[in-house]
Amino acid sequence: MGVEMGKETSNNTVSIGDVFAVRLPNGHYGAIRVADRADNSCLIVTTPYISADIPFIDNELLSGILLQNRFFYNNHKAKIWVEGKKPKEVIFIGNIPVSDTKQKIICNTFGAQWDGSIGMEAYLEWRWKYDREKFVEEIQEEENKIDEEHKKIQKPKKMMKDETFWLIISLLNSDEKTGEEDILEPAVNALAKMEIKDIKEFEEALANKLYLLDTMEHAKNIGKHSYKEEAQEFFSADLFLYIRCFIIAKGKENFDLTVENPQNISEVNSFEPLLSLASKAYTRKTGNEFAYISGYDYETFSNIEGWK
Repeated sequence: MGVEMGKETSNNTVSIGDVFAVRLPNGHYGAIRVADRADNSCLIVTTPYISADIPFIDNELLSGILLQNRFFYNNHKAKIWVEGKKPKEVIFIGNIPVSDTKQKIICNTFGAQWDGSIGMEAYLEWRWKYDREKFVEEIQEEENKIDEEHKKIQKPKKMMKDETFWLIISLLNSDEKTGEEDILEPAVNALAKMEIKDIKEFEEALANKLYLLDTMEHAKNIGKHSYKEEAQEFFSADLFLYIRCFIIAKGKENFDLTVENPQNISEVNSFEPLLSLASKAYTRKTGNEFAYISGYDYETFSNIEGWK
């Protein structure tokens, strides 16, 4: 079916209200909408649209937000802040004025780069509804592979002194409801002014603290997404990692309170961008990619003792 596309003002410019079609793994199309912008970041919502054809801009589904119910989700709206330019593979459909989407959308979930994975929620929800058994098996296989990979002896390297580490963390604008760049910038700027060895030692210290929070007891105390050993319900290893990032981003006092007392987790939120802080600082300082591999593995289930 042919679709008359809208015209973009620029190849790189993205405006609030812009709607893009995304190609899904099953050959169908989903659609995403830009709900807000802040500097180099965009708030992207995935719409409920999924079909074999690219939608027209007047399709009413493009004004909505997909509600996710797979695994641990419970009517969770598919929305996330992302950084960078839109991927080349997205297809511009048109623009829906903000007033037509009823109200401003608030989102405190931050991802990384805007890439081809954004908008895949429609496909994942489709599989949950129509191909659940095979979908669950595939996810479980992936989790098992990750689990085996993490059963390795940790070999820690030199870490940044605690005082300096927490000083860098304190520079995060964690209270701002803006994009990732605004939140990370003060910390990235300060770390980039240090020596290369300091950036590596910061990354090692971060990995160590994430590792210390990687325990079964902490995973059991993250609200509705908690790990339930007896129930054998799906547990998101990635989400737990991002929640651990948030605990650290809230500062030393919050970390110290939580690391020894998992039941004291005061706020369940995620902050994945913390994982890119050292990388951004290194690239700013050197112009090169950050290829450092920490001695501590901070991925979920890596702390073997913590999961016994």
